[in-house]
Amino acid sequence: MRPDPVAPLARRRLLVGLPLLGIAARSVLSHKAMAQGALTQSAPVLSPATHQALSDIATRYEKISGGRLGVHIFCPENGTALSWRGEERFRMCSSFKASLAACVLARCDRDEDDLTRRIAFRESDFKEPFWAPVAARNRDAGSLSLAALCAGAVTMSDNICANMLLRHIGGPAALTRFWRDSGDEITRLDAYEPELNRPSANPDDNTTSPVAMARTLHRLIHGTLLHPNSAALLRSWMINCTTGTQRLRAGLPPHWVAGDKTGNNGKDIAADIAFASPDKNAGKSVIIATYTAGGTPDETQFRRVFHDIGALAPALLG
Repeated sequence: MRPDPVAPLARRRLLVGLPLLGIAARSVLSHKAMAQGALTQSAPVLSPATHQALSDIATRYEKISGGRLGVHIFCPENGTALSWRGEERFRMCSSFKASLAACVLARCDRDEDDLTRRIAFRESDFKEPFWAPVAARNRDAGSLSLAALCAGAVTMSDNICANMLLRHIGGPAALTRFWRDSGDEITRLDAYEPELNRPSANPDDNTTSPVAMARTLHRLIHGTLLHPNSAALLRSWMINCTTGTQRLRAGLPPHWVAGDKTGNNGKDIAADIAFASPDKNAGKSVIIATYTAGGTPDETQFRRVFHDIGALAPALLG
């Protein structure tokens, strides 16, 4: 029997201090961002060169790949923002898993759940031959705690961990309700892994917009939707995400503190949602949501476009 990597734990609030499971045509200044929780009294105006830089990055990617690029970058503290196709819908793929972990944390905050609770594997959990390193490593243990499942889903993008969490909270519709209750009227989940990565009869299924997801991420990690300890735990899981080193983080200054959650369908979709700041005690931060769809992009094109978008982040701090 292989032990649960994070058990035993006395209470979920102790987890913040414990080791994590080892196993972020339409370039416009968004005034809506200031109405969605920005703390500034007057937003600095971004230079025309910064707007042009995003336009050039997006136009180049869309021309070479034949697909679409969606981006929303904003600084909650001063209200500056950049968007490209920010209100258009994109399939989320695994980027939804950060919100899934947040939903579980919110349940714990309401004393409806506890991160030490163990969830048993089912044989049917392993029927799909998809990415599930945490679940596979712990299959013989028979179960994992909610904390371990959340950490596995976020840090390693484990699909079985995500499906078990979805089943536990009541399915995709329950996560959609969580988004609605948190103020997100756009994002929706309609299926489990791996179906959520595939085209659906309803093109809105399993989609978000860059603007909607960026605002949701901000509310989850900086807002009041989660208890401060829970928000800190979510940030820690995202900081320890292992799948984003060649996405937005690659373009951020190396000394910045950043967390992210990626997604992909192995074809035309790559996604990364991230928060970043110059240091952990910085008074300013940047939230980024980036999605691709369509065309025939390759990994080199993905790496370049995500790197270049991440490199824009310092310009928003003023």
